[in-house]
Amino acid sequence: MMRVVDYKVGALSEPCLLLFGYFDGMHVGHRALLARAKEIACERNLLVGIMTFYDSKNGGQVYTFDERLYLFESLGIDFVYAARFDESFRSTEGRDFLGHTAQTLQQLRVCVCGTDFTFGREARCGAEELRDFCAQRNIEGVILPLVRLRGEKAAASLAKQYLAGGEAEKLAELLGDKYFIRGTVATEGRRVGRTIGFPTANIHLPPEKYPLKAGVYAVSAEIGGRAYRGIANYGSRPTFGDGRTVLEVYFDGFAGDLYGQMITVYFDSFIREIRKFGSAEELSEQLKKDLEKIR
Repeated sequence: MMRVVDYKVGALSEPCLLLFGYFDGMHVGHRALLARAKEIACERNLLVGIMTFYDSKNGGQVYTFDERLYLFESLGIDFVYAARFDESFRSTEGRDFLGHTAQTLQQLRVCVCGTDFTFGREARCGAEELRDFCAQRNIEGVILPLVRLRGEKAAASLAKQYLAGGEAEKLAELLGDKYFIRGTVATEGRRVGRTIGFPTANIHLPPEKYPLKAGVYAVSAEIGGRAYRGIANYGSRPTFGDGRTVLEVYFDGFAGDLYGQMITVYFDSFIREIRKFGSAEELSEQLKKDLEKIR
């Protein structure tokens, strides 16, 4: 089972490799780093660790910390080295950060990062400083080139651009897999969908989650070992006077109770904008049309 090693109070005694960065969205550039890291770890019998932050580093998270844990574990990572991006961390000098990390991860054997990795107070240090530190400590330093997609650097900022535009297909290409939202199905307002023939699973989004463009999407999920397709309303529910941001999903062909369960919803494509309907009946008719599109 994957472990979380806290930056301030944690410790790890096993021989290991660490991927340095934030890994907010785990895009194709990050996956290239991980692929090489896993090769090295396999050759040298090392645990694979990845650094990340509990909170948001630069305005909203592509994936929340809990979603990242789910993703990292699915990718075969052994441990997460997690820090809080607070004032104390931001003011730490680069060498102090590396020294503390080497002390926490007591048998750190390999450090892996991309050429654009920066760290330390005001991001004054970069990959070369990490390489120098590794050489002094008899640690292997591996620095890999950037990955580009359509001429642009694979980056969390590009992922946020695609999120804001509702460009699910481009986002999936950048992330190396479909974008997902993972959360517990709320019990609040559970009768609304049933009254119009479309019972939904509703997930309330945490404030740290970077917003997706409001709209209706084609989605998919695995429930009880079976794959389902569905339609999802991401945003407000103006027909019912609810202005909160909610992910509201109807799974085609599913019959059962999901309330209180943790589910992962993958986004396939954007269908249409959200609009206010004159009645629940009008909304129901539109949902039938949306359903025909995904079928």
